[in-house]
Amino acid sequence: MLACARITISTGLVLLVAAEMIGAQYGIGAYILAAGNIMDSEKLLAGVLVLSLLGTCAGAVIAALERTLLSWR
Repeated sequence: MLACARITISTGLVLLVAAEMIGAQYGIGAYILAAGNIMDSEKLLAGVLVLSLLGTCAGAVIAALERTLLSWR
């Protein structure tokens, strides 16, 4: 069950950013796309770093839940 949650969260995060790149004015995806369009590599890398940290934190939360809920394994 938690393996599905881990996959779902990572896929959802990717799809959320892709949707923001396509049709949003605000958000991490729109920020990264705008920075890439004006060739501002500092803002682009900052957006990618925030996105990476968000994914890493989500993975850490799921791992902590696995350790707590599935301690028998």
